[in-house]
Amino acid sequence: MQSIFKCCLVGITMLSATVAAEIELPLPEITIPKLIEEAKQQPDPDQEFHPAKHHVKIGPIYPIYYARKKKEGWVELTFTIEKDGAISNILVTDDSGGAQFVTSAINAVKKWKYKPALEFNQPVQSNIHNVRLTFKFDRDKNIREKVYDYYMQGLAFIAAKDRDGMDEIYEQINDLSYRMYGEKDFADVYTLNYASQINNTELYHTTLKNVELISIIDTFPDLWADLAMEKVKLLAEDHKLAEALALLNHIEAEKSRGVEQATMASTREQLNQHINSEIDLVVEAKTNKLGIWQHHLARNHFAITDLQGTLEHLDIRCDNTRRLINIDESSEWKIPKKWRDCVLYFQSEKSAQFTLVEFAGS
Repeated sequence: MQSIFKCCLVGITMLSATVAAEIELPLPEITIPKLIEEAKQQPDPDQEFHPAKHHVKIGPIYPIYYARKKKEGWVELTFTIEKDGAISNILVTDDSGGAQFVTSAINAVKKWKYKPALEFNQPVQSNIHNVRLTFKFDRDKNIREKVYDYYMQGLAFIAAKDRDGMDEIYEQINDLSYRMYGEKDFADVYTLNYASQINNTELYHTTLKNVELISIIDTFPDLWADLAMEKVKLLAEDHKLAEALALLNHIEAEKSRGVEQATMASTREQLNQHINSEIDLVVEAKTNKLGIWQHHLARNHFAITDLQGTLEHLDIRCDNTRRLINIDESSEWKIPKKWRDCVLYFQSEKSAQFTLVEFAGS
């Protein structure tokens, strides 16, 4: 396995040690998947279904306590848009840590308004996924000197093939508490280089699974497309085919340099062939720290097996429908294709593991 990573942030500006006495609260960022935004901006009059369009979007308030502590973070959530454009069923699916960030994000999203989705020119309920609200200061992508120094030292040890030095930096950079947005990206990119250098495929894949592409595109823009294509392959190997296709669409929408159109076309064809094959798609699942596991469906007939722990609910959120199902009632479901594109949200109070199977021919 060859390393695809380079040192691309040598000219980064170091952090100032001066903290202003009066804190001007920064304006948090709102990130909605690019493909959703583009679909909204370019409606096709011949389509049966038109996604919802945002009408009023109020930014969250930066929690004062966190601002004084220079604490940064993010909150990711999904929500339903009702026929009148109101927001409901807000579900936080992941966050960087910080209850006040979560509260602020939810309070902001509650005030948003949308023009509802249309199906056959009639308003319908719809769902938005993976909306991220980011709380960070305007600091020109700076990170703490300690993180940057570890990263640069680690790359030097890799170049010198100094195994003891590489091991030490791996432990140090991954033992840090990441207070600033983007710091984890440096740890992840170093770990990917490190795993590649020592031929640790398991560590490489585990790290790649957890890489935050939504922030990597800012911290390591020259690496983003390569990392994203690597992740497409990994998602395909894990049978997360709909998610792999969505990421491939994102790469194409970004018009990323270095990724050939022929490569993307070939990858897309292989993914679609796999989706339409006679092979069941088997996906290993584990709920996260919030008790959530989400999965983008490629087929409409699926089941769960080998459950360890307890699942409380299955929240099915599709283009034009939402259903909340009690897991006790069944472990196999077949949903109508007319619900269109669907994402599953399994919820548990404590950690749960299980296997999800998407059946062929559905």
